[in-house]
Amino acid sequence: MAEGSNRGEGPTSSKRMRIDTDPNTAITEFLTKCDDYLLFQLTKFYRDRLEQAIEGGVDGVSSLLTYETHFSGQEHRKVVDLVEKGNRADSSKLVLNLVMEKGSRARRVMWESFVKMHHAVPKLDKILKEMQELGPDPFDYMNIGRGLSEIPSHLKDVQQKHKETLRVQTETLRVNTILIKEKVKIFQLVTLYTELTVISTVRDRTLVEHELLARGRDHEEWREKHLRRELEKIRTDQLFHSSFSQRKSKSGSSAAVSGVAGIGKTTMVQKIVYDWATGKIYPHFQFVFSFKFRDLNAINCRINLRNLILDLYPYFGNILGELWKNPERLLFIFDGLDEFKESIDFDNNRINTEADYICTDPEDQCEVSDIVYSLIQHKLLPGCSVLVTSHPTALHLLEKAEISVWAEILGFVGEERKEYFNKFFEDQAVAAAVFKHVE
Repeated sequence: MAEGSNRGEGPTSSKRMRIDTDPNTAITEFLTKCDDYLLFQLTKFYRDRLEQAIEGGVDGVSSLLTYETHFSGQEHRKVVDLVEKGNRADSSKLVLNLVMEKGSRARRVMWESFVKMHHAVPKLDKILKEMQELGPDPFDYMNIGRGLSEIPSHLKDVQQKHKETLRVQTETLRVNTILIKEKVKIFQLVTLYTELTVISTVRDRTLVEHELLARGRDHEEWREKHLRRELEKIRTDQLFHSSFSQRKSKSGSSAAVSGVAGIGKTTMVQKIVYDWATGKIYPHFQFVFSFKFRDLNAINCRINLRNLILDLYPYFGNILGELWKNPERLLFIFDGLDEFKESIDFDNNRINTEADYICTDPEDQCEVSDIVYSLIQHKLLPGCSVLVTSHPTALHLLEKAEISVWAEILGFVGEERKEYFNKFFEDQAVAAAVFKHVE
């Protein structure tokens, strides 16, 4: 089947994987039943995660593809050369690029190699297990679920106004410092911002708490080891990508990002908002609304979502009713759950009195905590997406919430630290000296 085949020619419900006592048998059976079009879509869907997963065994994957005559000796040599130079990330990208170029048979051999090696590769094992749970029609989950659609003409002007407002609000970064004469130094966000290492996982809470006390090179080596083996990196533009989702839901997606104090949660949120406003990420969201929990603490009366937005963005005027019609185009961001003074109860004991707390209409007067609860639980504007950030000590509040994607900021790892210092100090000699001191 051609890779550009229509959706209707894809897999049917008969392709549901049978969970077998032997996981290898189950996944092999699934791959056998996959037509070329589905395997092509699965490879695209998991592409970023596969690049990470096969880094440790990329030369083995390349060897099998060479043995099966899908790679030439010269192509295999390029892969091996990158591995020998320590560039495993580049080598895995090269393998996947070559496989996608060479067509359906090469892809099938690659997936067969994954089945053979997954027990020794935790990240790969995780992907294959998720594939077993996709259900009768993986296409239900292989798309973000929101294609791009033309924004109505009467909303275009306010969208442009909103993007410009957010761009101005987020384009500069204020840094408190005692390292230089200025107490506060102002940078352009894009000049200073350095990508943080963020992982997609739900880690053991005691492990996270232990890390708050961890110090020194031993801890750094521990992090790098686990990043290589089982911790999956996730980019900020992937927080609402369904391949990372722990919950498969069509009612909307909620993501939670945790990180210790000062590690960069608020700066990450600022970069997300800036990148959306400048058209770099999340084109499927027509509007993004960002709130800080510490600002919400100042609201001591019942309020509705409409006025919560208008207090920050008054130019929306009377058109918010239009936005409610397409909630899947909306992203709400709430930064700093640990700073919120009100209690948000996601526990099952809330069910008995849930009617008193659920806010189902953006025009209804509710407590701020109930608005946040109802958005995260998809009771209010079902279909919208929500991002919450929190210190690890407050994560227990979200354990029973409808969170689709869990992520944690590990901070700067390896060369990312040096990059940050080089951006912070104009004098590179000073940057090098400070980095050496901190290291």
